[in-house]
Amino acid sequence: MHCGYLGRPKTQTKGSIWVEILLWFLFIFPGIIYSIWRLMTREQVCPKCKAINMIPLDTPKGQELLNANKTKES
Repeated sequence: MHCGYLGRPKTQTKGSIWVEILLWFLFIFPGIIYSIWRLMTREQVCPKCKAINMIPLDTPKGQELLNANKTKES
């Protein structure tokens, strides 16, 4: 919706793998908490612009945007 990309979304995990590894090596309990937080904050994002508001093409809004995009190209 944001950049006009057509394709599959990409899964993005918040946080840093390096911070997670460091916490696991230095402090086990914070490492567990950080790992759980990272797993719970995964989201599907646009691979092109990283926006989280991608619209599936099999929805009415998706079809409307697809048709509008085809009209612009013609």
